[in-house]
Amino acid sequence: MLPASLTMRSSDQREALAQIRVVAFDIDGTLTDATTSWLGPELGWTQTYSTRDGEAILELVRAGLVVVPISRNRTITARTRMESLKLRLDWLGTADKLASITEASAALDAPLEHFLFVGDGREDAAIFERVGMGCAVRDAHPLARARARWVLERAGGERVMEEIAEALLAARGATETAS
Repeated sequence: MLPASLTMRSSDQREALAQIRVVAFDIDGTLTDATTSWLGPELGWTQTYSTRDGEAILELVRAGLVVVPISRNRTITARTRMESLKLRLDWLGTADKLASITEASAALDAPLEHFLFVGDGREDAAIFERVGMGCAVRDAHPLARARARWVLERAGGERVMEEIAEALLAARGATETAS
């Protein structure tokens, strides 16, 4: 079942979601609630991540999707969390997310129309316009929400990857069942 946020254009949205092969995401304000805490000079800044988002990411990978962070986040915490999920780190700590999504497309041999990118910031709006499914968290910057094709029901840090995984897997299942 697709989430309520996708039911208005459900057949179009379902088909678009069924075409997704790469799920890329920002970290701060998307996987987290954008709150950071200072743990001192040895550990630096930290964020809190949902275990259920981690499980959703692993479920997407098991389903054959590529999942990659494309984020300016350079914290030890983010790197350790992404490593624990065995995700590619090529675009973690990037200075330019727009250039990085283009690099990811080439490196993964996947056209941008097969990408879903979820983010929350003003700079993510330009990415939303280039990928197959631009996705903003509920509490994203107004420009990001305006340019997103899909605005999630959940805010950053509220298990957004779980919401995305449920919709993607439902769309893929509906497409595979209909074939």
